[in-house]
Amino acid sequence: MTTTLSASREDVPKELTASVDTVTATLRAAEAPDTTPQDRGAVTDTAKELASALEVISDDSTPAEVREQLTVLVKQVTATLEAGQAPDVPAEDRSRLFLVVKRMTAAFGLVADTETPQGVREPTVATISATNEAEEQDKGRDETGLTISSSLGLVSDRQIPEKQRQRLAEITAEVSRLMKRATDPEASPEEQAEARREMKDRTSRMKDEQEEAASAQEPPDSPLGEAAEVCTNAVFEAVSQRELSKGLEDVTPPDWDSTGVKDFWKANDKGNDMLDVRAQLENDEHTHAPFEVAPLITGLAEIVEGKDLTGKLGGKPAAHCRQTAVYLQEDGITTGSWLPSDEG
Repeated sequence: MTTTLSASREDVPKELTASVDTVTATLRAAEAPDTTPQDRGAVTDTAKELASALEVISDDSTPAEVREQLTVLVKQVTATLEAGQAPDVPAEDRSRLFLVVKRMTAAFGLVADTETPQGVREPTVATISATNEAEEQDKGRDETGLTISSSLGLVSDRQIPEKQRQRLAEITAEVSRLMKRATDPEASPEEQAEARREMKDRTSRMKDEQEEAASAQEPPDSPLGEAAEVCTNAVFEAVSQRELSKGLEDVTPPDWDSTGVKDFWKANDKGNDMLDVRAQLENDEHTHAPFEVAPLITGLAEIVEGKDLTGKLGGKPAAHCRQTAVYLQEDGITTGSWLPSDEG
């Protein structure tokens, strides 16, 4: 990716060369051995989306409005990445910020697509802009940014009726505006507090719209192992390592627990109701081990409540988690509150 970005530097407008340099520097910093695989992956995925956006910006056939919007967004995203690299940012917050940025840049294609309805594009642009400004100030502390970013995958899904996408895009833009206000250093403490109060109410409404939009998606039809793989990887990505280590201590290998897990990185379906889980330990050793699906998923279900699945993971990963829960329920295994019948 650094080679690709270096090559694109000569073609982008001069006002974006500094942004290209920032992304390139972030990629190189992410190559450090002590960087977790999740963080490295998030930065790399973000860089890929930014490179695609730069191609659109450099294309003479791109409408001026789209070029201008993407130019502003590229600048903001790179500023957010740079803020996340500050040495005083806690690792947990940095990981959350990188994930939010990754999801934000994944929605650049929606902005670049000239067929995107204005009622969807404009609030999406506003959301990406305001959320990045907020994250630059907040540096990943507030989980609201994560919930906001979950909306964008749903808004990008053309399978969902346009009116639903537009409603979700609009309420998400409202929440992002309030988050920006709540983190604005120029706002008074009273103004920030009022924005946080209003943001709490709007976030609740946004979650309702997320669930409604997600219900319009075609449900997955994957076997247990595949559904569990998608679900597990989404939870590994969205939940802090501290919560994962504590919640999974009964199912992780003893040597992992004794050393400490720095990063639950990735799970792969190995068939026969098993997942191969990769991790980076606190001593920076990369390792992997087989995990039975049932105890792993029930452990994850204790960490993420059913009502938070869509908001934390996004629509399709949440659907895979619920599908996994259905399979396990057939064997008499309860997965927390992932299914309505388990909510009590």
